[in-house]
Amino acid sequence: MLVVQACMKGERITPHQPKPVDVYVGGFAIASNGNFVATYWKNGVATVFGDSTLNSVVTSIFVSGSDVYTAGFTRQALGNSVACFWKNGTITRLSDRSENTRASGIAVSGTDVYVSGTIGTIQSTAVYWKNGAQITLGDNSSASSASAIAVNGNDVYVAGSSYNNHASYWKNGKDSVLATADIGNCSDILLDGNDVYLAGFVGSTGSATYWKNGIPVTLSQPGSALLANAIAVNGADIYVSGGDNHGPYGAYWKNGVLNKFPLGTVINDVALNESDVYLAGVRTSATPRKNNAVYWKNNTMITLPKYGEANSIAIVTR
Repeated sequence: MLVVQACMKGERITPHQPKPVDVYVGGFAIASNGNFVATYWKNGVATVFGDSTLNSVVTSIFVSGSDVYTAGFTRQALGNSVACFWKNGTITRLSDRSENTRASGIAVSGTDVYVSGTIGTIQSTAVYWKNGAQITLGDNSSASSASAIAVNGNDVYVAGSSYNNHASYWKNGKDSVLATADIGNCSDILLDGNDVYLAGFVGSTGSATYWKNGIPVTLSQPGSALLANAIAVNGADIYVSGGDNHGPYGAYWKNGVLNKFPLGTVINDVALNESDVYLAGVRTSATPRKNNAVYWKNNTMITLPKYGEANSIAIVTR
């Protein structure tokens, strides 16, 4: 029997309000000496934890309970970059300085910390680290790189490129090439139930693309120089962030419909909270000409204190 609850005349209906959230943004601030300094912002308040005597950058942020994990790299002026992650600002280096290493993504499952990245000075190789132990994904026959990581139970997924720059992802170390006919890259990966979503591009001149369970959805025509760098899903709605690699201007797609931002913007990441859309990136100011770390909530821009860049965003319900 279907029971329909009627609204009585004069009864006040309270509209649904999203739960309050904390907004975490990872990136870097620019120190007075010009160096990049690893930084994250919580609700606009900056926590600077890098050493201003060398360059350090946060590429990805992950929040688990009261702990804030960030992945990235440090680099001395004349040395190789060193992949690392920080837990609440305390650094764990994942390599030495014998070759270039960079961390690109981070995920936490229970007490295990997973970090994706790339090693190699001459030819790059995709890797990830689990609790500091390195697992190599690529081989020595061709170049590969890792851009993002996601974990579901015992399954570890890593997005990137393999076989000399073809869009790919690995599940538990097994490589799946998504675009065999042209070069490309997967920049982000998202697990939603049994579905695997990836965002990236195909073609040397750029064609923004996302994949759902290996099936490509083209967001821009070949030669458009539009790239996709992150993906978020809310029910049937699919959001992909990116922009023009030559413009530059930032952009995002909602269900394939392009929303362009002004010239001088770069969008690096997208996150959702119910119906609210959050984007992280950069807005270049005209006077003085500086890069401002910013994020947008439903297309309204919030400028973060300190010049720099916002690379990753996480929304946590209180």
